[in-house]
Amino acid sequence: MKIFFNRPLLLSLAVSASMVLTGCGDVKTTINEKASIPVDDDHDHDGGEPGGVSAGRLLIVNTVDIEAEVYDLSDSDLLATVSLDALPGAVYATGGYRYAALIERNADKVGFIDGGLWQEAHDDHFDLFTTMPSLSNFSLSGSRPTHFVPHDGQVAVFMDGDATTGANAGVQVFDDHMIEESDTPLAVEFSMPQHGVAEPRGEHLLASLRRDDAESTSSNPILPDQVGVYHLHDGSYELEQTFDVPCPDLHGAAQNETHVVFACSDGVLLVTDNGDDTYSAQKLLNSDEMAEGLRIGSLWGHHESGQLIGQASARTSDAIQFFSIDPAEANMELIDWQPMAGAMPLAREFTYEAEQFAILDDQGYLTLIEPHLDGGHTHWEYGARLDVSNADVSTMPEGMNFSMTLAKNGHSAYIADPIEQHVLIIDLEILQIVGDIELEYAPAMITWLGIAEAHDH
Repeated sequence: MKIFFNRPLLLSLAVSASMVLTGCGDVKTTINEKASIPVDDDHDHDGGEPGGVSAGRLLIVNTVDIEAEVYDLSDSDLLATVSLDALPGAVYATGGYRYAALIERNADKVGFIDGGLWQEAHDDHFDLFTTMPSLSNFSLSGSRPTHFVPHDGQVAVFMDGDATTGANAGVQVFDDHMIEESDTPLAVEFSMPQHGVAEPRGEHLLASLRRDDAESTSSNPILPDQVGVYHLHDGSYELEQTFDVPCPDLHGAAQNETHVVFACSDGVLLVTDNGDDTYSAQKLLNSDEMAEGLRIGSLWGHHESGQLIGQASARTSDAIQFFSIDPAEANMELIDWQPMAGAMPLAREFTYEAEQFAILDDQGYLTLIEPHLDGGHTHWEYGARLDVSNADVSTMPEGMNFSMTLAKNGHSAYIADPIEQHVLIIDLEILQIVGDIELEYAPAMITWLGIAEAHDH
């Protein structure tokens, strides 16, 4: 294990990232009973104390036996095994982090596994509930579910549609309570297919819009090129605003406290929340520092950060660049993340309080970049790096790679290593490996589930 610093690093953060899984059908659940975990909705007034059951749970996908295992992170013990009828393509935590969403794009469905940890407001305090993990009866159906976007407890799943079958695109919006009650999600239907994205924002939904080929500015006919604002009225979304600023080949979006940003082939569309149920938009063109042929296609935001992070790449190139985007200043700046030779990012995410941005690459390195204030302007730069694997990465099992998830209530990162067949536990305050979960199979993908914030009584 090697750690690379360019200066002392203070990591007072809690982290979260999610991965993906699909193909959830008839499921058999094997429960490994633990007397220390109350079941059947018993109350546990531990108030989210560190080391208790509220430390969270970890869901790991086993490609050998085609199942998902759920571990208790307070002691790294296996709680339950959920058998799947097919290997999923992706797994994400829901907006409240209670459930894992199982995305089966080719089967046009999304299933859910209840991680079994959640809390509810009760008078002047929060009650903590614990149950054994299990398959939820709630599921989504729609043509080609693809982009899964959680924000502030809500989730928007964008259904791309399918031109070959005549299925149009759509969006379904829900939260953890709707899953628990098996309520019908809120929905938006479009008039044609599109590989789009939607950002939920309270009573509003900002979604990509695809115009017909005669009007579109996109070179790829399935990609949208506009953004619209929907407002929830009497249980239905109504399109209230369409921005006239084009966003050709729109792909990728993210938001922070004041802005929603969409990635375009020629830059990014900066949408400002004016705070009065209205929004305004402007285009920020690509930086002169962007390599030829690249474009930003993925974005990450956090409510604690004034800047968003964008990844620029191209299908015809192995080049990767990261840019910080400050929508308030309308500024885009290249980040020197000092990648190892040949390193390709696999997972990236803001840490819990947005004090760092974590990048896991296919060479087995975890890189942290940090914001620094200079002359009133925030710059993001390389902070530190940790080598998380002693294995020869060329021996990676075919079709697999490292994966990462970050805790939402502490300073831990979890990295799954298919070569060594374990999940490493990393303390981000000291940037060291402090433990691992040994497995008998190569883990495909992982996600953290639990209570994002501890509330004292």
